[in-house]
Amino acid sequence: MPELVSSANWSGGMNNLDQVDRIPDMQVRELLNLDPVGGGALQRRAGFSKAAAIESIHGAVPYSDGLLIAAGDQLLRYLAATNEHYAIGMIPAGGGLCGAELNGDAFVCTRTGSARVRGDQVGAWGLPEIAPRVALEEGRLPVGIYRVAVTALDSFGAESGAAPLIITLDRPGAISLLWTPPAGAVECRVYASAANGETLYLQTRTGDGGFTLQSIDDSGARLLTANLSSPPVATQIAAYKGRLVLVCGSALWITEPFAPHLVNKAYGFVQYGAPVDMIAVTDGGVYVAAGQKTYFLTSPGTPDINQRTVLEVGAVPGSGLTLPSGMAAWMTKYGQAMGDIGGSVQLPQRDRHAPILASEASAGLVEANGLQMLVTTMRGATGPNSLGVEDSFDMEIE
Repeated sequence: MPELVSSANWSGGMNNLDQVDRIPDMQVRELLNLDPVGGGALQRRAGFSKAAAIESIHGAVPYSDGLLIAAGDQLLRYLAATNEHYAIGMIPAGGGLCGAELNGDAFVCTRTGSARVRGDQVGAWGLPEIAPRVALEEGRLPVGIYRVAVTALDSFGAESGAAPLIITLDRPGAISLLWTPPAGAVECRVYASAANGETLYLQTRTGDGGFTLQSIDDSGARLLTANLSSPPVATQIAAYKGRLVLVCGSALWITEPFAPHLVNKAYGFVQYGAPVDMIAVTDGGVYVAAGQKTYFLTSPGTPDINQRTVLEVGAVPGSGLTLPSGMAAWMTKYGQAMGDIGGSVQLPQRDRHAPILASEASAGLVEANGLQMLVTTMRGATGPNSLGVEDSFDMEIE
């Protein structure tokens, strides 16, 4: 019978790759409700206390000094300092919630829609482009080719994208525009170019759904949102250097700089050969896991965009986060992955721990017992990791 040995140092942590009778000193096969702390001692795992009683929660994202919580068909704002929570809007009754905060506003997506939150104000996250109906009338506009567009302004002051129309006048006339203002619009703006011009200038601001161009004023503001559109609904969102990075199936969309309500459909995305499972940002770039590869994407949304493969293994969906140190972390079949700002990745648990795998995960940082602990919670369908040792047998042959 093996001899029992007493140990007071478990600084090596868990090991489920070696056989149970071959586990190195200072490592343990399994810990339940215990964690190794400074010096290798074991302490009871940090517990929890109820902060608020909220029913039917199906998602939450950090915002300001607390959380935005999806509970049933309501979007709640939770204030951590006072444990106060209250409804600020309506959302679909299921399907979860993802989002990120940028410049004091939260941008969130449910399974079927999106919203922008500023304090207790909830509104549209970008408005759709307006496609006006055009009619030519008698008027004083000279013969030539005109470019016209109509945009909408939302309650946050964000202007929608536009797809300019090209209209040819083969005799002097006027251009009549009719449209239906999109839901959430507080104002519409009409832009037009001079005859045979390229630049579109602001002609009027209106709350109506129609305007007739009788002349062109080229002293107004220029159209800056041409060929841009509102972002698609995403399943993961991260803020990165004045932009939002959105996971939409096998594509990664990047919003315009300091215009999180707009994307460029021509080149504002990166397409992958498999669904994107994980994103995690650092100051130097964005780690992206798609299929069985992990990439490091630098300068997204700019002409200098570049990407390289940094790991020949994928990630558990949704397990990415940014640590206070600025490094990125995510879960793989080889355990925790750690990526620095330069795209260098380490797998510190690869030789001793194979985690249980799942269809999705959530990750966060817990500070307790003098340590910072990265905790990944697996959700959905789970299964064993083929790398781990599940059973061990002793036998004798005579």
